[in-house]
Amino acid sequence: MIKKIAIFYMCVITLGLMACSTHNTAAETYSPKKNNTVAAGALGDASVGAIIGSQEQQEEYNRLAQEGVRVIRLGDIVEITIPSDKLFYPNEANLTYNALPILSDTLAFINSYGAVKINVSAHGDTTGTLIHGLELTRLQAQAVMTYFWAHGKPLDQMEFYGMNHQEPVADQDTETGEYFNRRIEIMFWKNQAGK
Repeated sequence: MIKKIAIFYMCVITLGLMACSTHNTAAETYSPKKNNTVAAGALGDASVGAIIGSQEQQEEYNRLAQEGVRVIRLGDIVEITIPSDKLFYPNEANLTYNALPILSDTLAFINSYGAVKINVSAHGDTTGTLIHGLELTRLQAQAVMTYFWAHGKPLDQMEFYGMNHQEPVADQDTETGEYFNRRIEIMFWKNQAGK
């Protein structure tokens, strides 16, 4: 019970921080589509045809693919990968306004599978110290989880982790590789509803 109360207060604080973000022009100065067209395009292309399910799931999947979000299914495991640059300003854990429709569509897709438990993990690049990277990715994962909670996902159905750059998926020595490495991964098991 104490753990749930502590998580609740962390969520309230995070929501307050998200509402207080003062960035207005950062999206104009840094855009993954402008600066990383190869990386952004590749994420969208990688997801085509990966999910076949109900009509609702297919529609939500198509919407995510158009937003550059990759969705793959391996057996019963569904993994959603969102480039962090689409959700956060560089080196920050406050969600941008552009993140809200992406997270809304992501949650609608997850909810189309019923009451599944999800794991949210944030991954970073090699910028800064290890401690800073761990804290930053932990706060980013928490911000995504808080958004889901604020929109109806129960806390006891979610866990979040900050991974820093410990699990890269691309070359850490190139700008394009680091774009791929900065990501939010949301994973769930599609047949666990009701368990």
